[in-house]
Amino acid sequence: MVQLTDKDYNIISKKAYGLDPKEYKAEEQYGVGKEFNVNGRKFQVIDAIGNSAEPTDNSMQAMAVAPIDDKGNVDYSQVVVSYVGTNFGDKKDVLNDIENLGMGFTDKMITGLPSISGMGKGILEGHFNDSVKKEVVENIVDVQSKTALEFAQRVEKKVRKENPNAIITTNGHSLGESMALYTALKMGWNNVGFNGPDIHNIVSEEEIAYMQAHPEQFRNFRNPNDMFLGNILGNKTGVAIYVNMTDASFVDESLRILQDDKLSWKEKADKIYSLGDKYHSYNTWRFNNKGQLIDENGNVVTNTAKGNANSLILETKTRMLRYYGMKSLLTESGGGLSSNERIFLDSEQATIGANALVNAAQQVLDQIKIEKQRGVEEVESLFETTKSPFMVSSLSPDEIRSAFAAGGVTHDSVVGNVEISLQNKLNKASQILDEMTKLKDKIAAGINKKLEEDIALAGEFNQWRNLK
Repeated sequence: MVQLTDKDYNIISKKAYGLDPKEYKAEEQYGVGKEFNVNGRKFQVIDAIGNSAEPTDNSMQAMAVAPIDDKGNVDYSQVVVSYVGTNFGDKKDVLNDIENLGMGFTDKMITGLPSISGMGKGILEGHFNDSVKKEVVENIVDVQSKTALEFAQRVEKKVRKENPNAIITTNGHSLGESMALYTALKMGWNNVGFNGPDIHNIVSEEEIAYMQAHPEQFRNFRNPNDMFLGNILGNKTGVAIYVNMTDASFVDESLRILQDDKLSWKEKADKIYSLGDKYHSYNTWRFNNKGQLIDENGNVVTNTAKGNANSLILETKTRMLRYYGMKSLLTESGGGLSSNERIFLDSEQATIGANALVNAAQQVLDQIKIEKQRGVEEVESLFETTKSPFMVSSLSPDEIRSAFAAGGVTHDSVVGNVEISLQNKLNKASQILDEMTKLKDKIAAGINKKLEEDIALAGEFNQWRNLK
């Protein structure tokens, strides 16, 4: 069995979009029996849902694929269940993003409002109850995560009949990767996908804790600059693997657009929207000749999730992006900034800066705590070697310990000194965090005092904050 590579999974996630009946004619769509090439190997669709052959009420689309062996037979030893991402021209896809992933609906979602004319016609014909029920039912469907899991269960049942020991994995891009993460969690499978929004709203706290403890099972590769789509729900599950693919930055480009006074608000919005595909597309990823995902510098991306200072910088830039967005709106709506609007923007900017300082200090403190524990454990392990007789079998452990002590090698001199040194760094980091927190609190207190003294200003603040 040839192991699938990151590039293989990327190609499969692209091919899955061939299921979409809104984009392809029935005869062009992917379906059961369809064969396609993945890096020189043939694969076949062994099950599919959401195409014209088997449409779904909620627009969920997925396919199960397996390689074809040298004899032309389907190799059921490894199967990939790949889910399709959002089609922004499909209202149900967009509503699922909002209601399922965003709002946490796990059973049903609303796809539209009942037709008044339809109900009115039923009333006139004397079928009031039936007409109302029909109109309501037609606008309530299962959320996609529910259908995605049912499809995964169907695939497993089919595959296990062919090969009880088959390895089944999930895959997808965008919304498709979210569905792939969800089914991988529920089915106990591994996952490899791209730019999937986090699924913490549709799983339990226990399941979130499981994902955080098992990042090796879920590989959700994300472009850190994919702000409005892949990263929109954060990373509470902890399984996102952030990969810098370009020197360009969505946030930086957007900030430049927002600060361009020559552009109208609509022109700014259009330019920012056009950046979306640049950072969210499955075409942005690069691979080496072994099919491994590589970053902008050509380094192989490790298969474990990790957070770093880049995420903190990105978070701060994102807040500044919203700040400049509000500034543009306020400036354009009134032909300039009023004194109250300036106070509001200054307070927002100060709050963003204070939060960034506190978060940075907290991140440093957390890292030092980890390093302290690791450092003490390593030096403890090193000191334990002094108790070993090595090749001097004529000395007892006590005699060896005494000999080291005579030379100044004791638990206090080795472990104790290291622990004290690391604790001093920890204390200093903790002190800095306290100072940054006090600064943040002072800024918040100053803003609140101003708002308490000016009720009208407080009302305007609330109104402007809703612009976010």
